[in-house]
Amino acid sequence: MQFLSIQLRGKKLPDKKAGGKSPSRTSTGKSRRTSKASDKKTAKTGKKTQKKTTARKETAQKRAPGKSTSADTRRKGKEGTQKAKPKKDLAKAEKKDLERVQEPDDIDPEALERGDTPMSLVGHLDEFRSRLLISMITIIAIALASFVFSEKILNIIERPYVATGLKLNVFNITEGFLLRLKASLIAGLLLGLPVIIYELWRYIVPAINKNDRRFARLSVIAAVVLFFGGLVFTYFFILPFAIKMLLSFTPEGMRNMQNASNYLSFALLFSLGIGFLFELPIIIMILTRIGLVTPDLLIRKRKYAIVLIFIVAAIITPPDVITQLMIGIPLILLYEISVFISKFVVIRKKKRELREKS
Repeated sequence: MQFLSIQLRGKKLPDKKAGGKSPSRTSTGKSRRTSKASDKKTAKTGKKTQKKTTARKETAQKRAPGKSTSADTRRKGKEGTQKAKPKKDLAKAEKKDLERVQEPDDIDPEALERGDTPMSLVGHLDEFRSRLLISMITIIAIALASFVFSEKILNIIERPYVATGLKLNVFNITEGFLLRLKASLIAGLLLGLPVIIYELWRYIVPAINKNDRRFARLSVIAAVVLFFGGLVFTYFFILPFAIKMLLSFTPEGMRNMQNASNYLSFALLFSLGIGFLFELPIIIMILTRIGLVTPDLLIRKRKYAIVLIFIVAAIITPPDVITQLMIGIPLILLYEISVFISKFVVIRKKKRELREKS
């Protein structure tokens, strides 16, 4: 027994964890060596990549300052597109707002019948601007053409004054040129007035019902005829008599030297004032059509109207009774014509209401 125990002590028992075999020292040493070698290789590759990146950066810096790398350009392009996108979106939104119109369900059927297409506020302003430009270009073109005939225009304007045997005077060097310029502008305004009225009519006609367009058209034509009729009446009848009456107040021993610019302003304002007074029938006709004035009201207030007419005539005419009568009597006749027109408008209005009810 002692012999067997001695023999067993001399032998090593196998390791149970290793499956009966003990791990060798050589295998562990080899694994450690391989891990160190792999670490060295990764360090070398990392240094090489760092060197390459630094070399690329140095070459990019050596390039021209105006040129940028493809990566920089891409970045800048992306940033520019990102910044430009909101601007484009805003522009598109504004265009949509401008071009946006009402839906067909929201449009008034009466507006469609009279040809009133729905427009935005900007569209209305754009149309008004274009028609205003046409009117201004027409006036300027006629004024430039009239400047060639400005001397003849001035001769026509000064004829009522020259008929008295006196002459107009010019007291400044530049006054002759300014007189020609004023005469050409007056001709441009008067001759271009039909174009202005036409453009204004084309702008407002979509808002007028088809049944009322005939009335509005006749009213505009009558207003233009009455205005030019007032100018002609003033030029041939009232202005010559008013000039003679005013010159008769010049004291004896004094010479009347009238400035040409002052005479031109006086003749223009005097003629325009009477021309606008001749629009009385049109004003009363429109007020009757709206319903603010009735024929009974005009008849009951006739005496007050006559007094008011002579007050206005005294304001715009020289301080003499004859000239006031020359203006007051035609205005009274126009007032009576206005009463007749007001009755006619009321009768037609009642007939239309009866047709609609029936």
